[in-house]
Amino acid sequence: MKTDFICVAASHEDFEIMAAIEAGIDDFDQLVVRLIGYSYSDSKIITVATVDKEDTATLARSLDSDIADLPNILYEEYEDIFLFLPSEVGAIFQDILEKILDHGVKYRLKE
Repeated sequence: MKTDFICVAASHEDFEIMAAIEAGIDDFDQLVVRLIGYSYSDSKIITVATVDKEDTATLARSLDSDIADLPNILYEEYEDIFLFLPSEVGAIFQDILEKILDHGVKYRLKE
């Protein structure tokens, strides 16, 4: 399964710890949003939120868009303030999860 992800938000690369949020639609028409954290010691922390196919379709209808447009909608929400502190990226991930819930859909969280 290959998912093309777009970067929704990221911290500046000059910090010792870098964080990024990526979103995409997988082969099963599920919205996948992942929080990735890197450090100079090459460790990587990934938290993945997956919205199942039915809830992804519900979310798209709620936003009056196509399923394929959902990652771009998330990107457009944060594009004007792209470089954040790593802690702010984590807060944005939580904000995205809350917005998903606000539209009456659920997600699965995996670390």
